[in-house]
Amino acid sequence: MKKLIYRKLGAIALVATLVISGCDSSDPEVKERATQSGFSEQASAELAKMELTQDEMASIVEAKKGGLDDAAILEMVKSLHKRDLKFDIGFALQLLKQQGMGATAMTQLVDLGAIPRWADDIRALKDANVADVTIVEMAKAGFQEKKELLSGGEYAQLKSVGLSDAGLLTFVQKKGTAQQAQKLSQELALGKPEQEALKGIGM
Repeated sequence: MKKLIYRKLGAIALVATLVISGCDSSDPEVKERATQSGFSEQASAELAKMELTQDEMASIVEAKKGGLDDAAILEMVKSLHKRDLKFDIGFALQLLKQQGMGATAMTQLVDLGAIPRWADDIRALKDANVADVTIVEMAKAGFQEKKELLSGGEYAQLKSVGLSDAGLLTFVQKKGTAQQAQKLSQELALGKPEQEALKGIGM
């Protein structure tokens, strides 16, 4: 009788061990690579549980080398995975970081879906010295409010002839067209005050 009880207890212990092992989906290779790439132990442990592909891990390392902090990268991975998307934006993030974009803005843009879909346009805006907060608001208009956006280059052109960030946001919120952008650019280039130029195109 005792032997039977011991056997049952042993079987229960074995099942419990297998269940616990099955629940631990941590990838030791991912954890080791993350640690070697400069992630903290805690961040490395989190990444190890995210079922990352080798390509994703390579892109994450690229983002880390570009200067992004652990918290921002983790949030971006989670945001993409919630939408069943892979993290393949490491290089794009690295370029934006080099242009001076902050981690908070990049995280918001990834969450909105503007990165990667609008990444080149965002770079054009950064080249034109458009502020991070303005770029995020523009992305919200396009990706959250579903307003049609022009290219980043067209907005950058407006900035280059003197349109302020506030004026740029007004133009986006009012659904400014390519034709209106061209006319506004001409008016500003001729020295017309911003408010007067915007009013002249119906804004």
